[in-house]
This record gives sequence, C-alpha cells and structure tokens, in this order.
Amino acid sequence: MDLLKSPTNKVLRSMSLPVGFGMLSTILFQVVDTYFVGTLGAESLTALGFASTVYFLLVGLFIGLSVAVSIILGKAFGEGNPIEIKQISTLSVIISFVVGLVFTAIGISSIDSVFSLLGANAALIADIKAYMVPLYLGMPLLSVGIVAGSILRTKGMASKPEIVFGIAGVINLILNYVLIFGKFGFPQMGIQGVAIGTVVSWVFIFICMAIFLFQERLLSISSEDFSAYKTILQSLFQLGLPSVLTQLISPFTLMLVTFLLGKVSADTVASFGVASRIETLLLIGIMAVCTASTPFIAQNFGAKLVQRIEEAIVFGGKASFYLGAMAAIVLYLFIKPVAGIFSEDEQIIATTANYFYIVSLSYIFHGLYLVTIAIFNGLQLPQKALRIMLVKTFGLTLPLTIAGYFFGAQGIFIALGLSNLLGGLYAAYEMRKELKRVGSSLKNRNPVTDMMSDFKLAKTN
Repeated sequence: MDLLKSPTNKVLRSMSLPVGFGMLSTILFQVVDTYFVGTLGAESLTALGFASTVYFLLVGLFIGLSVAVSIILGKAFGEGNPIEIKQISTLSVIISFVVGLVFTAIGISSIDSVFSLLGANAALIADIKAYMVPLYLGMPLLSVGIVAGSILRTKGMASKPEIVFGIAGVINLILNYVLIFGKFGFPQMGIQGVAIGTVVSWVFIFICMAIFLFQERLLSISSEDFSAYKTILQSLFQLGLPSVLTQLISPFTLMLVTFLLGKVSADTVASFGVASRIETLLLIGIMAVCTASTPFIAQNFGAKLVQRIEEAIVFGGKASFYLGAMAAIVLYLFIKPVAGIFSEDEQIIATTANYFYIVSLSYIFHGLYLVTIAIFNGLQLPQKALRIMLVKTFGLTLPLTIAGYFFGAQGIFIALGLSNLLGGLYAAYEMRKELKRVGSSLKNRNPVTDMMSDFKLAKTN
C-alpha cells in the first residue's frame, strides 16, 4: 500500500490491523506463559512477575531502536532515496544484533544482583535464572526480529511480519505445553520450558525476517556504503536516542512499581504481573495505531504532505478515545473471570480485579499520551516525545507512586491511574501547542465536537 497516496484513514486502518495481530501474538507469548506458569503455583508466578520487569525493559530498548529506525527510514522513503534506504536498513540490522549480544552478556552476568535489588529472595532467584538465562541467550534474535519488522512496516509491508509473529505465537504455545509439562517424551522443565519455547519462536522470526529483507532488496554491504554509515549513525543517535530513552522509561517505571509492590507482599507482585499482561493485551489496538502512525507520518513528512499528516493526527486522537473506552468497559464487565484464568488464588484474583477497577478508568488518557508520542516521533521531533515521557514519569508517576506506597497496594494503583490521566492531559496540551506553532488547520479544532459528530453519524447509520 502506498503511504503517500492511498486515503489516510484506509492506510492507517490497513496498517494497524496486521500490526495489532502481530502484537497480539507477541503479547500472547507472555499471556500464555502466565497461564502455564500459574498452574505451577504462586511462587513460580511471582518469579515470572519479577523476571518480566527486566524482560519488558529489554523489549522496550529494542522497540525504541525500531522506532528510531522507522523515523529515519520513513523520511528516506518519503524523499525517494533508494540507496539511503538500503544503507539505513543494513546498518540498523547490524546494530540491533550487536545490541542484543551486549545485553546477553550483561544480563547473564548480573542476574543475582539485579533481582536481589528488586527484592527477590534466593528461592525465587533460582526460578528466575531458569527463565531468564535462555531468554538472554535469544536476545539478539528478538532484537533483529523487532527492528526488521519495523523496516518492513515502514516500507508499507505491514502484513508479512505480523503473520510471522502470529505463527511464532502458535509455535510458542505448543512448545510451552510440551516443555513445561514434559509431554511426548520431552523432560518436564517447568518455568525453564516457558523460556525455551519462547526462544525457539524467536529463531523462527529471525529466519523469516532475514528472508523478507533479502527478498525486498533492503540489505546491501559494499565499500561505498561505509562512508555513509557515519552520517546514518549520527542521525540514528540524534533522533534515535530520545526514542530509545522514551521506550526505556516505561519499563524502568514498571521495575519501581514492582519493587514497591514487593514491599507490600509477594502475592501483590504476582497480581501485578497478571494485570500487566491483561492490560497490554487489551491496549493492543492503541499500540497498533501508534506503531502504524510513526512510519506513516515520517514518510509524509519527508514528502511534505501536510494535509495527510493532519488527517493522521485526527485519526490517532479518535482511536485513542474509542479504543481506551472499549478496553475499560471490557475490564469492568469481565475482569474477575479473566483473572481467574491465570490463578486460582483468591487473593491474587481480588488484587488483580482491584487494579483494573481503578486504573482502567484512565485508559482513554493513557492512549492519548501514547498516540501523541508516536506522532511527535513521526514528525522528527523525538525530543518533544521524550520530554512528555519525562514529565509524566518523573513529574507524575514516580512521586505519586511513592506517595501511594504509604497507603498500600490500593494507593499505588490510584497513583498509576492518576498519572495516566494527568499525563494524557499534558500530552494533549503539548500537541495543541505544536499545532499552533506551525499554524496547522487543526489548531482551533475542537475534539469534543468531532466526537459528537461521530456519535451522531453512528446513530443515523
């Protein structure tokens, strides 16, 4: 699909659907893991809760790198520069593999110290090691898979990478069942089987992505390319560093919340681990729109197609409202039976439900915050996206969460919901300010009026 010519809403919907499917399969890795580990007992579920904080931190790093690539690559596509497109794609894949190797070494050598710092005891660390060591070894494969998927999406190929992630999810599901419980002659591996099944699915992703990149002629290495790599590296650093930091801040916040909840009780950490996976699953729609918006806006920014950029901004704002509201409604109606799928422990189920009764009310604003960051990245303004993230994290989430800790788990949950609400309002303020600065036709547009028009249109249809 042509990101520069096809109707904006149609393009973004067409990109968001397969991206959402791919994210669904990726997140199902974690949801399925949680379900199977939950059958092993509360202690294993708690170990997974601790391990997930570091896992999401590394995934955030790789996603940040992929966002940086889509910003630079999207502009090159918009400007119609095929040589630069190949150079950026090739260098991005090399960097992602090297970064994965570095964190493999760091991760394996620091397991004891990192998880002790987070509050895990010796018994939990044994389970955490069994889970995290295989994942650390597979990090280069995951890193390349995520970045390669971003390269293909930026080219307008949203379906192929997402189908691969979907098939990988099925592979992960089957292998988890076989390896955790020792089926079909395999040894019973418990929580370590979860990790090994996941890594095998990453091998599949890595191989498929490599094939796609070569098929699309997006990779090339020649002596002439090396002189251009320095300039590309500078661009990746200037535009990419804010994007990477933006993606890393959220997992760091997750680590702090896990640490504070660990001070409350181990069951609370297990509940938060379950809640995090369910939450991520239900916010897939918003995240898919964000993932589709950045390369779309970057390409149209490179081609100087202002009207299409404005249409994408409106689309993102509406999507964050509708999808956030839908997620909150689903959670209010079904959260207790859903939480019961992952644990039979009544306390864990009750705490998970309590989290959603409080935090889900803020999802509309959290969606607005996420979409705004994606838009600023597409506009080649990752510094502004980073500023929004820093204000929300250090000005709102951290102080409110620390204050909430003194009121127990419920106080922390209220703090998270409040920071989502205020963070969304601040993001909307920054977007409105930017629209006024550039003299956009959207600067005086009332989003409430747009919503009312949509409701009237839906009612008449």
